[in-house]
Amino acid sequence: MEENWAELSPDEKREARFKRWLSPPGVTFSSPQAEKGYKERVTRFIKAFQLKKPDRVPCILPASNYAAYYAGMDLRTVMYDYDKLAEAWLKFFRDFKDELDTYIPPALVPPGKALEIVDYKLYKWPGHGISGDTTSYQCVESEYMHADEYEALIKDPSNFWLRIYLPRIFGAFKAFPQLPP
Repeated sequence: MEENWAELSPDEKREARFKRWLSPPGVTFSSPQAEKGYKERVTRFIKAFQLKKPDRVPCILPASNYAAYYAGMDLRTVMYDYDKLAEAWLKFFRDFKDELDTYIPPALVPPGKALEIVDYKLYKWPGHGISGDTTSYQCVESEYMHADEYEALIKDPSNFWLRIYLPRIFGAFKAFPQLPP
C-alpha cells in the first residue's frame, strides 16, 4: 500500500485499493485476453461500488454445491474425491465464465476424509450419519457450551476453546483437557 497510508483520507484509501485491485502488483496473467477480462470485471465492480453505471450489473452467484450437480456428480463424491471436486468446479467456471464476474470456490464443500479423521461432531454428511445421496450436510444441534461455562470462557478464552470446547466437537481432540497450561 501507500507509504503515507495513515495520512490518506478514507476516499483516497478507497481509490488506492481500487487501483491496486485493478492492477495487482506481482500478478502475471496467462494471456492479454485474460488480463483484459480481469480488468473488465474489476472495473464493473468498482463502478458499482462508486454508484456509477457499469457496462452491466456485476454477477456473483453463490452457487454452494450446485457445481457438483451441474457436472453430474453428487456431494458425497466431491467431498471425498478432490480430483472430481476440481473437475466439477472447473467445468462450472468454464461454462459460465462469460456470465459470472467472480469465481466461487468450493469453500462450502468440507473435505469428508478430514472430517472423519478429526471425528467432527458438528456435522452429518452424505455417507456419514445421513444417506449417501443427501444433497447437503447437516449441522448437529447440541449443547456444546453450557450456560455455567461463560465465566470460564471470559476468564481464559484460549484455555476454554482448547480444553473444553474443541474436545466436544472433535473426537480426535479428546486428550486436549490433559494438556498442561
